[in-house]
Amino acid sequence: MEKRKRLLLLHRVLRGRRKTMQRILRLDPQLDNLLHSSFHELMIHYQLPETFAVTLFHELQEESHMNALERDMQSFHTLTCFDEDYPVILKHIPDPPLVLYAAGRLELLVKHPAISVVGTRRPTKAAAAKIAYLLDPLAAAGWTIVSGMAKGIDSMAHHAAIRNEGNTIAVLGSGLRQIYPRSNQQLFDCLAAGQLVLSEYYPDQYPKQHHFPERNRIISGLGFCTLVIEAKKQSGSMHTVMHALEQGKDVFAIPGDPQKEQTAGCHQMISDGAGIIFEPGQLLDEWEHNKSKWLHFI
Repeated sequence: MEKRKRLLLLHRVLRGRRKTMQRILRLDPQLDNLLHSSFHELMIHYQLPETFAVTLFHELQEESHMNALERDMQSFHTLTCFDEDYPVILKHIPDPPLVLYAAGRLELLVKHPAISVVGTRRPTKAAAAKIAYLLDPLAAAGWTIVSGMAKGIDSMAHHAAIRNEGNTIAVLGSGLRQIYPRSNQQLFDCLAAGQLVLSEYYPDQYPKQHHFPERNRIISGLGFCTLVIEAKKQSGSMHTVMHALEQGKDVFAIPGDPQKEQTAGCHQMISDGAGIIFEPGQLLDEWEHNKSKWLHFI
């Protein structure tokens, strides 16, 4: 079995536990010992607790996992850290995903500029106008809009790209067969058919609360900057901002009504040093100013 397939199998068996996978890869970069070792050898090779090694040994031998993996590989694109077409842009972020499942157009991963757009699931009435004013020109100019397909701002950002015949990438906090929220099934179908949907979780994996902060590092990682449309002070958008800053990316926020909690996070970011955005030309100028450095980087 080729090493990328061994990694996909390990990813499924471990249900995406990145720290364990990272340790195993550090000790066995080609995963040569994965399928031909006893549980005791797995324990020694990979420095695992005995009970965990026993479970891992039996799971790796379970035929249903391999059958499910074969089905998934026929249904979706798979990208692993072993692959030449793994997105270079993600190789440079802290804690890059080891495995990605994808539906749609993989070429969007190398189409630039890409901008990460995030915000609250419960936007104000003014949010639609903000998105139309700022994102419609970018989408029409060929920019790729990256977001998380959540309710609210995320979904509105994807729709901005679609209505302007632009490009958009959605990064999910669940597997590609477990769409969350369920109300976005139609949006998922549209994106999978003509855009791109990514997940670092295997296709049948249900969403869990900790998945969403995890996936945010991929959203910020795919863009040359992150734009926050509306956000509360304590929100998932703030997690994306933290990831963007950790990745050395610029963060921009839109000011709004000071009496609305949905804009309080934006005002806090601006106070902390984020760029303040009033019109789309600022983002176009930002790209022109930074694109030579950015394209050299990737």
